[in-house]
Amino acid sequence: MNFDAQTAHRVYSVINLKESFPERQTTEMTKKCQQCGLVNFQTATVCSRCQGSLAESENIPFKLGFSKLKTLKRVGVFLFASLFAVGGFYISLLVSAKRITPEQTKTVDRAIDLLEQRGFSSEAFYLKHFTAFRATDNWLNASVEKENAYAATNFPFEIMTLYFEFFAVPLDDTERAAILLHEAKHLQGKDEKGAYEYVWKNRKQLGWTSDKYGGSEIWQTVRNQTKDYSPNLFLCENIRGGDCTE
Repeated sequence: MNFDAQTAHRVYSVINLKESFPERQTTEMTKKCQQCGLVNFQTATVCSRCQGSLAESENIPFKLGFSKLKTLKRVGVFLFASLFAVGGFYISLLVSAKRITPEQTKTVDRAIDLLEQRGFSSEAFYLKHFTAFRATDNWLNASVEKENAYAATNFPFEIMTLYFEFFAVPLDDTERAAILLHEAKHLQGKDEKGAYEYVWKNRKQLGWTSDKYGGSEIWQTVRNQTKDYSPNLFLCENIRGGDCTE
């Protein structure tokens, strides 16, 4: 194959260009001095700090190490920022609502103890050790329109708001325990349907029965709400009130 003068000039120019710009890896600092620990350029033969020979130096994978360090740093910054944001959000929920009074705390403790005595140990544990009780809505609850309620929870922050009605309306600690049992299921991740079903199916174990509490406001409210969320529990025509759990 014959080359004209112009083609030959182009080939010569490309060769000169490659020689003028050696591969980048020759300028990387990857050669570690065994005497002083300084990392030198890959092409160096003696250490620029101690002038020791680099014949037996340690080669360091510069790019890979730097990339891993940079990635770990970014992950660390992201995790710190996330924890800081979540912590700030949690604190804002706590400080924007009033604590329950010492007298109200005693009432709550009695209801929790009753749950534990009746066999609801996991729910009682959540309420005793992980739940922060408040007497008024935090800013998040206040921004959400809701129907009349005795209590409300903020999952997964384990904050429970106990309204005035929680202390005033129930006939006794058993009915308050029924309300706390419902809210405890929310703290464990259940939705309204799951919480109402659980309480209604386990009311006899709690000692919350129709013969004693059937006429109370709490009983009627919980029954109606359970029927709305789980109508399948009230389809037994041969049982009084159609309640299949009787």
